[in-house]
Amino acid sequence: MSRHGVLTVRCLLTCTCVLALSAGLLTGFSANVYGQVPEAALDKPQAVPDKPQAAPDKLDKKPSVFRVKYASDSTLYIDAGRNADLQEGMKLSVVNPPPDGVVSDGIRFRGYEHVAELRVTTVADSSAVCEILTANGDVHAGQLAILTSDSVDGRRQAESAVEDERYPIVMTFTYGDPLEEEVRQQQAQKAFQESPMQRIRGRLGFTYGGTQESGGLNSKQLGLVLDSDMTHLFGTYWNFTGYWRGNLATSSASIPGANPVTLTDLINRTYHLGFTYQNPDSPTTVGIGRLFLPWAPSLSTIDGGYVGRKISRTATIGFFAGSTPDPSSWSYNPNQHIAGTFVNFEHGDFEHSRLYTTAGIAVTSIQWKVARQFAFFENNYTWKRYFSLYNSLQADEARTSPLVNGGSNPTGISQSYSAVHVQPLKRIGFGVNHNYFRNLPTFDPRLVVTGLLNQYLFQGFSGDVRVDLPMRIGVYASLGRSKTTTDTKNSLNEAYGLTFGNLLKTGLLLDLHYSKFNSSFGSGKYESISVSRTLTDSLHIQVYGGHQLFDSPLSTNSKSNFVTGVVDWNVGPRYFLEGNYSWYSGTTLGYTQWSMIFGYRFGGFRK
Repeated sequence: MSRHGVLTVRCLLTCTCVLALSAGLLTGFSANVYGQVPEAALDKPQAVPDKPQAAPDKLDKKPSVFRVKYASDSTLYIDAGRNADLQEGMKLSVVNPPPDGVVSDGIRFRGYEHVAELRVTTVADSSAVCEILTANGDVHAGQLAILTSDSVDGRRQAESAVEDERYPIVMTFTYGDPLEEEVRQQQAQKAFQESPMQRIRGRLGFTYGGTQESGGLNSKQLGLVLDSDMTHLFGTYWNFTGYWRGNLATSSASIPGANPVTLTDLINRTYHLGFTYQNPDSPTTVGIGRLFLPWAPSLSTIDGGYVGRKISRTATIGFFAGSTPDPSSWSYNPNQHIAGTFVNFEHGDFEHSRLYTTAGIAVTSIQWKVARQFAFFENNYTWKRYFSLYNSLQADEARTSPLVNGGSNPTGISQSYSAVHVQPLKRIGFGVNHNYFRNLPTFDPRLVVTGLLNQYLFQGFSGDVRVDLPMRIGVYASLGRSKTTTDTKNSLNEAYGLTFGNLLKTGLLLDLHYSKFNSSFGSGKYESISVSRTLTDSLHIQVYGGHQLFDSPLSTNSKSNFVTGVVDWNVGPRYFLEGNYSWYSGTTLGYTQWSMIFGYRFGGFRK
């Protein structure tokens, strides 16, 4: 065939393809348009939707900027709902109204500072409730809430899916121009970049109070209270969170050095407060202060620090060191120090299955003399919310106590706790537990009645059940039998709990607990009750009390009763007052204690 003939054939083929493609495009376009023309305008009867729908090119014309109608401490309302195709889980950013007063979707690209980040929790026809995830300032009515770019894309995809269901056989194109979309996406990511947004919330106050013992001993205390919720400090990944309350100075009108350690003082020592560094783009995690080791929370609270570093996607190694000042720890001693190293493996996630396992070695010292050398293990497996398996174990090397007449122990397991929990329904869960301790504890037994030592009271096997009933009622029960080496028969351990979230629609929160236990370190029982109510957004009251019987070589205070009352009042938007009163009566100790706190609230408080 001649060169001219080849060109002719190519031209004919090209023209044929162009005509076919044009015909297809016109057919697809006319089909789309024809399907949206009102029935009265058609020459022939056609099947059309009952209600005309918007054309696909108008799917993204719904607004993405809304106004805040109402704001409280943790939630707010916006003036859009299903009418703007909002869905639960969508995220928004709050900004102040623009100076020019012009509200349009273009606000998202002006780079205004984000006051808060929100997540939609409940959607109505023309309004939605959002929870405040993070706040960088005051949130109030009149501000603007802007859908994040991811939520806008999600809404567009949902609308496109609905449209495709109505018109299943149509010719469509990728939304928008690819080059333009790339530029828009870069602009949106720049405006909504996931850089850490600082949140500063907390309370700082000075406390003044007194303690009066039976026998006429009196003392006065001057102290400080700090409650901190500070995240992403100065735009970094450093956080400062926790609670601390302590005495700065004590003056006594009686015998010097005779001031008692009260139940309130003991509870104050169980605080956690510290700096943590957690960067999703960094393999290093750091903690400094009084805190748990996050990879092995079964270890005692440490006053010190830890460092962890990821060496792979699933493995982390690290070390920790500090003192062990928490009186609710099993091995508590105010002069004890601990140091160790660990390796952690993590696989999966909470929405499916997740395995979290830690192994390490540690050494403790008392007055800088080695007291324990032990290995520790912690394993946790979960499958969604339906099943969880947990075990923590410590195995000691043979040792002799540095204390006078402290005794010795051979190599072996010193502590072990295992639990299997099944939650077949959202409101009910069952568990089987096993607790073992080889050595006597050194925690302060006065904390038994507070519930802080419940994990140590049961030994051997036990079973528990938790039920969330309607009307905000919760029920808990645990039963088990234990036998120590000195017991001639098994003993029954019992624990029950009952909670009313809104007692008889009065707004009262009622919490009841009862426990009867028999362990290697002692036996006894306790009952406790707590009643609290938020009278207004600024005023909260609580009264709690308990009765405890404790027969143990660890304590001579075998019987005690206590009652404590707390009133917390926010004075204006920035200040607060708190009053505390406690009465304690025991076999060997009795006192009354009171304190007043005045302080400043900082951060995202509005009332």
